[in-house]
Amino acid sequence: MNERISYSALKGMSVDELRAELSAEPARSAALVRAAAHNGIRSAQVVYGQMLLDGTGVPRDPQAAYRWFVIAADAGSLDGVNMVGRCHELGWGVPRDLDAAGHRYRAAAVEGHVWAQFNLGTLLVNADDFAADPARALDWFVRAARRGHPKAMAMVGRFLEQGWGRPADPAAARRWYRRAALGGDYRGQFDHARTRYADGAAEEGIAWFARAIETAVPDFCRLAAEGLRASGDPALVAIADRALERVRQAETDEAEAAQAAAAQREAAARKARPRRGFGRWLRRR
Repeated sequence: MNERISYSALKGMSVDELRAELSAEPARSAALVRAAAHNGIRSAQVVYGQMLLDGTGVPRDPQAAYRWFVIAADAGSLDGVNMVGRCHELGWGVPRDLDAAGHRYRAAAVEGHVWAQFNLGTLLVNADDFAADPARALDWFVRAARRGHPKAMAMVGRFLEQGWGRPADPAAARRWYRRAALGGDYRGQFDHARTRYADGAAEEGIAWFARAIETAVPDFCRLAAEGLRASGDPALVAIADRALERVRQAETDEAEAAQAAAAQREAAARKARPRRGFGRWLRRR
C-alpha cells in the first residue's frame, strides 16, 4: 500500500484502480478505505463493501457490505448499483430478490456499465421464461461483448453455437470464443479449446484446455474433468487430473480461510469483552 497516497488522488481513483492500490496489504488498507468511504468517496464505498463481503482485511459482514453498496449506489455509483443487484441476486446480506436484482442491473446497464449488462444477461438466461425470448439476454451480452467484456464474448459464442435467439452460426461462434479466450475468460478458453480440438487442431486445443483449467473455478473444474477424462486422450486425462488437483487445493484453501476468519472473530470478541480483572483487584484492596 502506498502510505503517501493523497486524499485528492484517492478521490480520483476508479474502483478497479483503488482495488489494485490496496490489494497488497488488505489488513492495513482497511482503515484507509473505511475512512475514505466515510468521507463520501464512492469508489472507496464500493471497495470497502467488497472487503466486508469477502472478509478481506476485516471480519466478513455481508449485511454491512450491502449497506455500503446501497450508500454508493444512492450517491450515483454505477459500480454500487451493480453490486446491490448482485447482493439481491445471490442473497448477500439481504434476502434473495431476483426482481430487485434485475431492476438494479437494468438501471446500471442502460447507463453502459458492462458488468451490469453481463449480469442482466445472465439473470435473463436463468429466468424461467428464457426459452420464450432468448434474444433479450443475447442483446445484453452483445452490448457488453462489444465493450470488451470477455465473459460476455463467451456467452455470445454460446448463443451463436446453439442458435439461441437467432439462427446458429458456428463460424461466428468460434470467432467469439477465440476473442473470449484471448481476453482471459476461462469458459471462453475452454470452448475455444473444445472447438479447436473438434476441428482437428488437437495440439492447440490441448494447450487451451490446460490454460483454461488454471483459472477456472472449482465447480467448473469438476465438470470439465468429467468430460476431459471421458475423451480417452491421455493428454486430456492429464489435464483432468490437474483440474481435480485444483479442486482439492481450493477446498483446502477454503477450510484454512474459514479457520482464520473464525480466529479473527474470536479475537475481536475477546477484545470487546469488558476487562474485569482490574476491578476485582481494587475490591480486594
